[in-house]
Amino acid sequence: METALEVKGITKRYKSGRGVRDIRFDIAKGDIFGLNGPNGAGKTTLLKIIIGLIRPDHGSVTIFGNNTTDQFEQAMKQVGCMIETADSYDYLSAYDNLKLSARFYPELPRTRIDEVLEQVGLAPYKKEKVNGFSLGMKQRLRLASALLSKPKLVILDEPTNGLDIEGIVNFRNTIQQLACEHGITFLISSHMINELSLIAGRIGIMQNGQLIRVGGVNELVKPGITLEQYIVSQLHTSKEGDHDDHRQYIK
Repeated sequence: METALEVKGITKRYKSGRGVRDIRFDIAKGDIFGLNGPNGAGKTTLLKIIIGLIRPDHGSVTIFGNNTTDQFEQAMKQVGCMIETADSYDYLSAYDNLKLSARFYPELPRTRIDEVLEQVGLAPYKKEKVNGFSLGMKQRLRLASALLSKPKLVILDEPTNGLDIEGIVNFRNTIQQLACEHGITFLISSHMINELSLIAGRIGIMQNGQLIRVGGVNELVKPGITLEQYIVSQLHTSKEGDHDDHRQYIK
């Protein structure tokens, strides 16, 4: 199976001692990979390294066969992202917001805007101004912007933060549909482990800048304990400094 994203030995350390260390994992084309960990675990730093906003000290990132060091533009053509995304223009409609974003992709047909609005469920509201949108609708509009260039890999950082139950379910269903029907690969960062377990085929657990576990939910959880209990136990182990003895990479 084709590999969409391969992360090898990514390390970035700051003077404060924070950062990420020796991160290694891969994602197959069409899969949904969840990145879990508490606030400050290094999730956003890692995602920013993957899309080229931060330069790592060591390691490499390869996206659909293109190394981001030597083939950055070619690699990024395959990627759409929602990472600390700026707010939409509230005084514009959903359609006009995407029309502005489309200026960065002059080769895209005008019909692409309608396509992505349909994909995220906003087609009926495309002429409405964003200031009347719920938070969930605004998040779907940001997802539409990430999908505009027809990316093969979409990276989302805490996409359901602040959403109510209905908004979370709608967002989850949209992601699953895009992966299933369009073969889009997703890397989703979230501290909400139960939500990730409902959408991701595999989950990576981060703590103190390290990836301490990677695997499917059934591979990670032992009989008789919940996923939340497992995560808490692994984070506790990590805090005690037992990373090297417990780190596993399950392909």
